Formats: sequence, C-alpha cells, structure tokens
Amino acid sequence: MRYLVDELEMRQIEEDAMEGAGIPSMVLMERAALSVVEEIRQRADAPSVLCVCGMGNNGADGLAVARILAESDIPVEVFCLGREENATAEWKKQREILDAVGVFVVKNPSLSEYTVVVDAIFGIGLKRNVEGSFAEWIGRINESRAWVISVDMPSGISASSGEELSVAVRADVTVTFGAIKAGLIFYPGAVCAGEVVVKQIGFPARSFLSVKPKLYTLDREAERMLPKRMPDYNKGSAGKLLVIAGSKNMAGAAYLAASAAYRMGAGLVRIFTTESNRISLQQLLPEAVLVTYEEEISNLLKESLDWADAVVAGPGIGMADRSVRLMEELSKYAFSHRDKPYILDADALNILSCHAKLWEGFSGCSVITPHMGEIARIAKTDIAGVKKDRIACARRVAADYQTVCVCKDARTIVCEAEGPCYVNTSGNSGMAKAGSGDVLSGMIACLSIKLPLRQAAELGVYLHGLAGDMARKKLGEYAMMASDLVEQAGYLTKILQDGGNDEDRC
Repeated sequence: MRYLVDELEMRQIEEDAMEGAGIPSMVLMERAALSVVEEIRQRADAPSVLCVCGMGNNGADGLAVARILAESDIPVEVFCLGREENATAEWKKQREILDAVGVFVVKNPSLSEYTVVVDAIFGIGLKRNVEGSFAEWIGRINESRAWVISVDMPSGISASSGEELSVAVRADVTVTFGAIKAGLIFYPGAVCAGEVVVKQIGFPARSFLSVKPKLYTLDREAERMLPKRMPDYNKGSAGKLLVIAGSKNMAGAAYLAASAAYRMGAGLVRIFTTESNRISLQQLLPEAVLVTYEEEISNLLKESLDWADAVVAGPGIGMADRSVRLMEELSKYAFSHRDKPYILDADALNILSCHAKLWEGFSGCSVITPHMGEIARIAKTDIAGVKKDRIACARRVAADYQTVCVCKDARTIVCEAEGPCYVNTSGNSGMAKAGSGDVLSGMIACLSIKLPLRQAAELGVYLHGLAGDMARKKLGEYAMMASDLVEQAGYLTKILQDGGNDEDRC
C-alpha cells in the first residue's frame, strides 16, 4: 500500500519534520536539490541547464539545484520569476549562497540555448490560476525543445487534485519528495508530471505517522490478495456466480461478464437472460449454464438466486419495463438475503437512479460500478459536478446507499462512506472501449465469492487494469478490445499463481 498525500497532509509532514523532529528546512532543501541533480546527471548527456525559479521554497530548491550543478562543473544559469520582496526566508538565503559562488542569474534567457530546464516555479502550495509572466514562461517552457524536470510538482498543477490551474508545465520527469502527491496521480496532473520519481530526503517515519492520508493505491502486494485455490476444489466449491445480463441484441454484455468470471476462477457461471440470446451465448460460451425468460421472471429468478454464491446484475439489460420488474424482484430478494454479494453495473444502476426505493434491498451487501455518467445520475448532478470533486461525490453515494462505490474513470476510485479511498493506477486508455466495464463487473463478482466486498472491488479493479496493460503490450491501445481483457485476465491469473515477473505482464 502506498499513501497519496494532498497539499495539507504534506504540509503536516513537513511541519512535523522541522518543528517536531527539529530538522532544519535548509537541510531538507539541500537533500531535495541533491536528488534533483542526481536525476539530471543520470538522464541528461552533457547538459546545459536553466533553472527557472519562483519566489517560494520550491524556487529555493531550484536555486540550490543550480549551485550544486555549478559545483559539479555543469553549465547552469538561473532565471527568477516574481518579486524578490515576496520571497521566503529560505529563498533569500539560497540566493545569497548562489551569489557567493558566482552562479549567473540571467534576465531574459533564450530557452533555445539550454538542453535542460529545471521547473522550480511553484510547489505544492499553488491554489489559484497561473497568470501574467508566470503563465507566459510556462508556455515558453512547454514550447521549448529542452528536456524538462519539475521539482516536486509540475508548476501549474494542484498537488491535491491534479487540476491544471489555467496552464501547467509539461515535464519529462518530476522528482517529488517524501510521498507521492495525489495531483501526480490524477489527470491531467499525471500527464504533466511525466515520469514520477519519489525521493526520500529525510522526513522521519514519525512525521508520516502524524497524518492519516485520505487516499492510497496498491502495487504488487495486491496480487497476494488473490484467493488461493484449494487442491480439493470442485466446480461448486470454486464458486457459483449468477450473471443477470443481456437483452435483445445485447448478448455481448452477458458473455463478457460471464467469461471474465470464469477466467478469474469461478467454478460455475449461470447466465440469466432473455430467450433471444440463447443461441448466441451457447455458441460464445458453452461453459455457461443458461436460464432464459420471455415474460415470467419471478420463479426462474428466485431459483437461480438461491443457487448462487454471488450475483452480478445490469450489463446490457436495458431500461424496459421487464428490466425494471427484474430489478424489483432482485431488490426484494437481496433485502432478505444480505449474506450474498450483489455487484450492480450499467443498466441496473440506471434503473436504480430512476427508482430510488429499490436501493434499500442492496444496502450493506453490494458493490456498484458506475462510470462518470452513471454516478452523475445517481448523485443527481452532472459529469462536470462529479469531476469537480469525484472523491466527495463517490463517498456521498456510498454513504447514501450503504454500498462500496467503484467510480470508474481514468483513475478509478473505490470507497465506502468512511475511511480512506483506494485510487487505482493500473490500466491505460486502450481500455476505453465498449464492454470493458462488463469485464470488470464479472471479475469483481467472482472475487466477491471468496473475499470481502471492499477487498474484492479493489483487487478486481487493480487486476482489470493489469490485464489492460498486458493487452496493450500485445496489441497496442488502438486495437485492443474488451474481449482481449478477458483473455489477458486468464494469463494474468496464471502468472500470479506461478509468481511470474514484471516482464511476463507488461
């Protein structure tokens, strides 16, 4: 687990290190500058460097970078933005040292003369839009051909949200200190940051213990969460999943959800769908058991629900009256069978957003997987309102309906009403294809048979993204399709079980 910190949390860590542990800010600044210089020396061949520095402590870091480069006989000059009367005490001290060692401060540099630009204009404290000469110089940096390295944050990006505050530096590498800032993970900050390198510069462990970050992400340790298969499993004990999916001309959604569940280890998958899908699904997935309906639903559905260990509902069911009746029956059943997990996706969520009374049945026993449009409908807002604060929106929905909310986007969030939120960092833009969400719902549903709901949701999202990364390696982001995620999920489970290395996956 890796915590992601916002601006306030990072400030608390810094304050504890300096005031609680007694580490001078100039010591932390020196270590930060050394770590940036290390990256420049490793990555840039025969660099000629311009350090563009603001008047805050981020700019002071940049001044220290320039001095250390000069001491290493690397050609370097400094350009300062802002009024010196507004500079911090640390900046003024670093400027005194810089002048003493003779590093040249230029007034109007031509960026074409430098191969490397150090962006040290703004750090984690930026909250307002970038304007005036600051915006002009950020534009010049982005238009230059220089290799750009940002200090702690790309200037112009909110450290807390990743929002671009009117204009932002597009860095090749960002060297950040102590902990990953949330703004380096969320978009567009993640794009502006380029490659992110985290450097430990001396914040003591006690300083991190003094805060409780609201966000975290998972790395390879998540793979140990995959449920182990027992040697004496049979198809029943491996898990029985009911997939309520599909409508006329929508057999594919049922196929993708069900096949993904099989690839994640389900022993038996039963698809509850319309009679019109029978032939297609028998050909696409002969391993699945089909229960088809035309008009009568209640008895068939109850029998299938009693049989199942877990249920996924919604992919491709549509919004017709018959689908509404199906969700009414499912809600009524879930109300008295809360021991089973219910994974609700796609049209199930659209129906629930129009029939709020049905939520009651799924309280405390469900995972919902809305994309931005669906969560906007559930929360009675618009997509812009969700994007303004997606974490708060997802948490509010989770609280209102007592569910685990998987808010799908380029950075998918998993949260409950309280506690920290999981932010997923696996996956890529090639997964923005029809059917990807159906695959995810099947994966989470299968995992929910053996794992707690929250854990199943987090692991499902993470592995879904890894499968996407494997598909990208094989096919590229343009060509990959949702069915490729299913195939790669199968290879992924084998790799995880065999303890394969990173090259096996992506």
